[in-house]
Amino acid sequence: MSNDVAIRIQGLTKVYKLYESPMSRFKEALHPFKKKYHRDFHALQNLSLEIKKGECVGIIGKNGSGKSTLLKVITGVLTPTSGSVTVQGKVSAILELGAGFNPEMTGVENIYLNNALNGMNKVQTDKKIKEIIEFADLGDFIHQPIKTYSSGMKARLAFAVSINVEPDILIVDEALSVGDASFGRKCFAKMEQIRAKGATILFVSHSEASIVNLCSRAIWISRGEQVIQGAPKLITGLYMKYVNENMVDIAGVQSEFRALVSAGPESCANSTQSESGSGGLVNLPSAKHKTAIEEFFNPAIRSRSIITYAEKGARIFDVKVTTTDGRKVNILKQGNVYIYSYQVEIKASLQNVQVGFLIKQKNGAPLGGGAFPGKHEFLPWLSGTHKVNIYFRCELNAGEYFLNCGVLADFGSKKDYAHRIVDAYMVKVIEANGQITSSVNFIDNINIEAIN
Repeated sequence: MSNDVAIRIQGLTKVYKLYESPMSRFKEALHPFKKKYHRDFHALQNLSLEIKKGECVGIIGKNGSGKSTLLKVITGVLTPTSGSVTVQGKVSAILELGAGFNPEMTGVENIYLNNALNGMNKVQTDKKIKEIIEFADLGDFIHQPIKTYSSGMKARLAFAVSINVEPDILIVDEALSVGDASFGRKCFAKMEQIRAKGATILFVSHSEASIVNLCSRAIWISRGEQVIQGAPKLITGLYMKYVNENMVDIAGVQSEFRALVSAGPESCANSTQSESGSGGLVNLPSAKHKTAIEEFFNPAIRSRSIITYAEKGARIFDVKVTTTDGRKVNILKQGNVYIYSYQVEIKASLQNVQVGFLIKQKNGAPLGGGAFPGKHEFLPWLSGTHKVNIYFRCELNAGEYFLNCGVLADFGSKKDYAHRIVDAYMVKVIEANGQITSSVNFIDNINIEAIN
């Protein structure tokens, strides 16, 4: 195996025998002609993938898709039915809450126990114990038995132990979802820190935002098979499109993914075509002339990552951003007010309708949005064609952004999309004021006073 590869999986299959009852298992064990009383369940099916050293890879998929089984095989907790897994480097894993903890022992005692299982002796743990206890931030509970801990407290301790043994490979299986917001952010900051030091991270989550923010690559697994892998923005976008499907058409998704990839990256050129489409180039002015910049439409700036959901009684079309006087634009000026609009054709009877939007950064991370009317206020019945106008002040800093649009309605006991378009419209914001480094400029004014 190449020295730059941390994990290599080839033809991995894991099969479980499922019996209808304990008696069926007993009959099979004693049957003189080896009659089968079980059915095979393929938790993993001929899975092959390679993860480079220093990569942060996210794995996404529905419950029962095989994500946790894959991680357990990688860490050696489970033995594969067939295929091979090769790992280079020291692995630290958070697979299940409380896994590896002795419930009768205190938090401190379990730190020593877990570190011993990870190959650290007492002297090495003594050097780390203060750092681990401070990171877990459990107060006096660190001296209490684990059996008295809540699930969130177990997650804190498990992550503190795993992250502070300085692993070459860190594996996290959705354990952070039970923690509070401040601890979750603390964990993500720590993972970003160890990633910067060159560690490999394998991160399982149901949160598309977490995978987009943390990972450089994403893998979608369904029914034990790899569906697609690639840029987190595209992978999570397609996953969310089909998340409610009982059976994923893998070949169809792969074809859709290839079409999105072949479309190429969105245009981010510093020079743009004129609105007339004549092909002439309009050079953006230098900073000292920025006050002369006006918003306009550049046909070269367009989304090439559009994901369209199936129509379930509604159809969205004519998506655009305009100025308040009706000019279509995609080059926006910070501080100005714009209208994000789209038309909705209601093609069937829909109940409790909501319309919504979402604005995202280039990497797919969401910045803001919502569904309207509010959570408990709906449009009971709609028919015909309607235009949705969303007025917003552009307080985004220089860069590229993507706008989603969607129509929600009640389908039985749950609310779902009657139609949705992801990355429906791309805009480029120019002329950021000052030296703001975040995506959103929320500062109205900065005043510096002389005290004496």
